[in-house]
Amino acid sequence: MRTLVPVYRPRASPLHAARAGVAALYCGSLALVVALYEHPLVLAAVVAVVVCAGAACGVGSEIARAAWLSLPLALLMAAINPLVYQEGETLLVRGGEFLGKRWDITLEALVAGGINGLRIVALILVFGLFSAVVDPDELLKLFRRYSYRSALTASLATRLVPVLARDAGRMGDAARCRPRPPARFAVARAAVAGALDRAVDVAAALEVRGYSAAGRPKREPRPWSRHDLRLAAAATAIAVAAIAARIAGAGEFELYPLVEVPVGALDAGVCVALGAFALMPLAGRASRLGVAHG
Repeated sequence: MRTLVPVYRPRASPLHAARAGVAALYCGSLALVVALYEHPLVLAAVVAVVVCAGAACGVGSEIARAAWLSLPLALLMAAINPLVYQEGETLLVRGGEFLGKRWDITLEALVAGGINGLRIVALILVFGLFSAVVDPDELLKLFRRYSYRSALTASLATRLVPVLARDAGRMGDAARCRPRPPARFAVARAAVAGALDRAVDVAAALEVRGYSAAGRPKREPRPWSRHDLRLAAAATAIAVAAIAARIAGAGEFELYPLVEVPVGALDAGVCVALGAFALMPLAGRASRLGVAHG
């Protein structure tokens, strides 16, 4: 069943074969770049890197769905910014006065809205890659030694929410098949009652199996694989390069009062380093060896 939000499915790729913490660190380093930079060239580089990484890992369709999910938000941001912020010297539309406020549209505000929309697209694509390549169950195991019950609750929630949504959909279909369909409130009440019954059954099953008396599990050491080392090194290199270049002045540009988006050597260097560090662990013969076993 295809869903709008990308979901994890096991595949033979370096990101899937690596441990969940390392894959999450890799995606987190890309999100850090989006958080540090507003320069459109760097944001476009992040989008390109995520698309290439998704294609290399066999999750291109999931990345495409994340892009469709981000597009309305980006367009909304690009449309709202020039309406609520009229700074800038390049007037495009003189909208007159309404509700005691002038509704002029400037080029600078329009460009700022587009850049903010691009930033939203880049961030959603990064989290789409994270959702498609990181095993949620394995990721939750990282927290079980520190908060066992919270990890169990989160794990059950990720499994039960789709089940409850499917039950609610089936109840709605059954209600529409009746000669006189019941009110929506009655269908919602039945869905909530079914969810509570299912929760009670799950709680009883967990108690019988001894989960109520469970304690902190023992540490299970796991040797680092080739993909763990390569991806961890790539994530560290991306984070260090992004922070160092930002401190050095990369990504600086002006939108007000006039648009000035220079592309300097540092900006180009950040894009090249980002592409090299992020895609190197996913390319070559070494990236295809042992992906089925991690």
